Order: sequence, then C-alpha cells, then structure tokens
Amino acid sequence: MEILKNYQNIAKESSLVVGIFEEQNEVNINPAIDKEINKLIASGLVGKELGKVNKIFTFEKIENELVFIIGLGKKEKYSYENLEIAARSITKQLNDKLTVYVDSFLGELDVNEAVKKLVLTNDYYDYAYDELKSKKEEKTLQIAYYTNKDIDALVNEYYNVANAINNTRDLVNKPYNLLNANDLAEYAKSLVSSFENKNVNVKVLNKKEIEDLEMGAFLGVNKGSSAEPRLIHITYQGKEDFNDPITLIGKAVMFDTGGYSLKQNMVNMKDDMGGGATVLGVLEAVVKNNLKVNVQVVIAATDNRINGEALLPDDVLTAMNKKTIEIISTDAEGRLTLADALTYAQKQGSKKLIDLATLTGAVVVALGSYTTGAFTNDQEMLEQILQASNNELESLWQLPITDNIRDQVRATKVADIQNSTGRGAGASGAAAFLEEFVEEGSKWVHLDIAGTAFRSSPSYNEFYGASGVMVKTLYQYLKNIQ
Repeated sequence: MEILKNYQNIAKESSLVVGIFEEQNEVNINPAIDKEINKLIASGLVGKELGKVNKIFTFEKIENELVFIIGLGKKEKYSYENLEIAARSITKQLNDKLTVYVDSFLGELDVNEAVKKLVLTNDYYDYAYDELKSKKEEKTLQIAYYTNKDIDALVNEYYNVANAINNTRDLVNKPYNLLNANDLAEYAKSLVSSFENKNVNVKVLNKKEIEDLEMGAFLGVNKGSSAEPRLIHITYQGKEDFNDPITLIGKAVMFDTGGYSLKQNMVNMKDDMGGGATVLGVLEAVVKNNLKVNVQVVIAATDNRINGEALLPDDVLTAMNKKTIEIISTDAEGRLTLADALTYAQKQGSKKLIDLATLTGAVVVALGSYTTGAFTNDQEMLEQILQASNNELESLWQLPITDNIRDQVRATKVADIQNSTGRGAGASGAAAFLEEFVEEGSKWVHLDIAGTAFRSSPSYNEFYGASGVMVKTLYQYLKNIQ
C-alpha cells in the first residue's frame, strides 16, 4: 500500500470513500452530485448497515468517476472496533486509487486514533504473500486520507508500524527451505543495517559460541538438526543512557517436527518461529519511530528435527542457569530454547522481560484463534500491556500459574524440573516451566501466540497465513511507557 500525502486535496483519478451512519439522511461530498446521492439515500437504495459498500457512478459530474459509501451502522453504537470493521472494506478491490474522507468516519471518535486505525486496517487488509508465486499481485493500492487536520506525522508513524507488521507476516509465511536459523540471523543483521538510527547494534552467536555459554537446553533442541543454531542479540538505545532495558524474547523454532515425539500433522509448522519474527517487527517499529525506550531483542533460533543424534524422551539437559531438565516430550521444545534465552537476557542486565512464543496447543483449546494467552509474575506490567492490547483491538487474556502446576513442573524424580506436565492446563504448565528461569527481582510477561500467530481459517476475510499479532500492541505499550 502506498499512502498519498495530499491530505487536503483530492486526486481526480481516485475514487472517493465516504462513511454514512444509519441516522444520516444526506451526505455532503460535492454540490454537483449531493442532490442525486441524497435522493438515493432517501429512497433506501444506500445501505447504511455496518460494513455495507455502496458503489455510485458520478457520470462525470465531478472529476472522480466513482464514490463508495461505506455503512457505519448506528452512530450511538459506533466505536473504534466498528471503524475497523468498516475500514476492512477499503481495499484495492474497490479501486487501486482511493481518497478517504476521514471526517465522515469519525462520529464522536478522536481523529488521531481514527486515522491510526484507518492506516493500520487498510494496510493489513491490503497484504498478500506472493513472493513465491510466478504471477505476482500487479495492483498497488494508492490511498489518500482527506481531512483539514494535520495528520502527516501520525500517518508516517503508523505506516512504519504497518510495514513492520507486514515484514513480520512475510517472515512467518516464508517456508523453512528458504528461512533457517542462519537465514533469520542474516535478516536481523540486514534489518539493523537498514536503520538510519546509529544506536542499534546486533550480535549473532554461532554454535561454538552458544556452547561456550553452556546453553544446554537450547543446544538440546538443535541436536537432531544438520543446520546450526544461532543466538541473535540486538540492542536499541532510545534513551540518553542505556539502563533498565526491556528485553523482548522471541521463540524461533524455524520448523518443528516434534522430534521423536513426532507430530501427527506438521503443516504450517514453519510458523513456530512466530515469536522471533514478532520481536523483530516490534523492534523495527520502535526504531523507525525513534521511541525513547531502551530495548533488547534476544532470539534463540533452531529447528527441531530428527536424526541419530536427536534429543530423546528421558534425556536430561543442563540449562544455562545450571538447572537440570528431564525431557518428557521432545515436542515441548520451544520452552527449552526460551529457558536459556531468558537466562541470557538477564545476564545482559535486563530485569524486564517479555517473551512471545507459539508455545502450546493447549492455549488454542482454551482461547481459540483470536485471543492470545498471557502469564506474568508482575501484574502491573501485564496491566500496561493489557491496556495497550485493548486500545489496539488485539484480544489478550490472562491465564494463571498456580502452585499446583508449579509442583507438576518439579515432580520429576531424576532432575530439577521436567519439560512437560501433560495435556491438562498445558499452557499454564509451559508458563510455569519458563518461570523457573526468571530470577528474583525480574519482571516477566509470557505471551502464548500459538493460536493467534497464523490464520489457517481466517474469520474476517484477512489473508490466509501469518497475522503479525502483538506487534502493534507491544509497540503501543513501549510508546506508552517511554
């Protein structure tokens, strides 16, 4: 999507997009066509229900050939969520050049928040992953937002966020044969080098360097792979001094077979690196918009495959923090990589940790495909993230870590902890396992995006595949606390 910055002008080759509430009996678009359109409205020929698209030809009475009137439903019930529903229709399916009358979509909403929702939603629904198709999508949506308000900086900011979401989706949609752990590391280095901001640095550790750090849990997952692991560490200094950084930790299992605890269905297991892709997306949005926060990104990247050396059930691993882990299931591998990543982040001086992971099928059973599960040891930190998620209309729901599930994690007879507690309360069991690697004094939030990172059956006509979930929520959270 390309945004045309003619906010107070209307390109004559574009089609006009106008919102209408059910209570409205007329529109004011252009005196040359208003009378005819208002007759259609009076005759009930213009649908006003939420999301309804009405296509009207102007018959050369104005320079713009087409007007699209989008129903906004009842004004008294209008909300940012309804704005987003209406905005889903504003795509290149209408025309590849559109001018949106911003003020007609406001009702009682704040103009800045409304413009932000329009930019993010229009771009999100313009997305398609066609990198590997011989026939590419030829049309590019060119969109202008018409208003007398000063929205230039706002549009630039959220266009950067929208691009970061799309780059996240591209990474998750890319198949494993084109994106292994080293490829992800190279992408991270390329991303950092593309920033004009000089306060961003990246370090990539190879297998030997990971071994030197004694990351036995992370390396255990990699045992069955012919592709070496990579530990990606990025720092962004947005404040005058680099102190009290927030570390975003992303699970990046580039493909998950389940190991010897073999999965029955591996389709779309390329998405098991969704957490790693997400934290790179958040970083991109933060750096491009120069937020005044200190952020670290830590990604332990590997695949989980099988050969004669692969990890076995009953094996015992020693993690970076020296805790021993009995392997109950080799398919509970993501938490092993995150365990060492959490320890590494804290050794880098971070006491605020947010990890994102496509971690458990159990969270999908509990919350479905449109709600992310959240766990924490610090309620205040999670409340700030929940506030951001509500503002960004990304559903997030807190789940518990109980003493009972902690006891189950510690129930092994041969090691300190075990990596699986079974199907019951499986998402909480995984979170309780990760909690074992959070040091006293560290604030920690765990986001399980297993259900929300990939849309295999989209419910709202969005593109099949990666969702980019939580990029805009965490961007907003970091913006709020800067």
